[in-house]
Amino acid sequence: METKETGEHARDESEPHADDWFTNPSEREDYGSDGEDGKDAEEAEKKKKARYIEICRDESFIYSMDRKAAFYTRIPHTIDEKMIDVWIKLEPLEYASEDYTYPPKYYLEHYLIRPKRKQIQFLCEIEVAGRPANDVEDKRYDPRRWERLVPGSIEDTIFHAVLQHKGKIHDESSANGTSVRDYVENTFNISL
Repeated sequence: METKETGEHARDESEPHADDWFTNPSEREDYGSDGEDGKDAEEAEKKKKARYIEICRDESFIYSMDRKAAFYTRIPHTIDEKMIDVWIKLEPLEYASEDYTYPPKYYLEHYLIRPKRKQIQFLCEIEVAGRPANDVEDKRYDPRRWERLVPGSIEDTIFHAVLQHKGKIHDESSANGTSVRDYVENTFNISL
């Protein structure tokens, strides 16, 4: 549509104009979005594929379970008892609410969890700034180092939070073998 006086095209006020995006933030639209429903579905898919699942929080940290590294395994010298091998990420709450230009510091703790007897075994803790190195000195499994849960302790909280998310933990017990032959080989160190 042309105006009579100038011969130029008149701008329809209902159409967005490119200059409006720069001069008036309230006129900005999300042109790449397919609406709120698309955002919700995308967020749900990201949470589903997320490496860390938030399992609890307290006044100091957000505790997240590494779902890709968590797995069930057979407890050595037993026929059918399983334990959970899990890494827990501890993010200080002070970093969760602020924007930083450098990687925030967090902690990774490695635990073994024995659901049947309500016991936990701490293997190591590392402090990470950025990406963790693969030079961790992890303690080895020791049947004498199982700890009973103290009600209200952080270990008690982690134990119960991991068990609430046990459906997301991979079962590798079939790879470890639980047959009688495997039990004899592992227990008595006799190869059959």
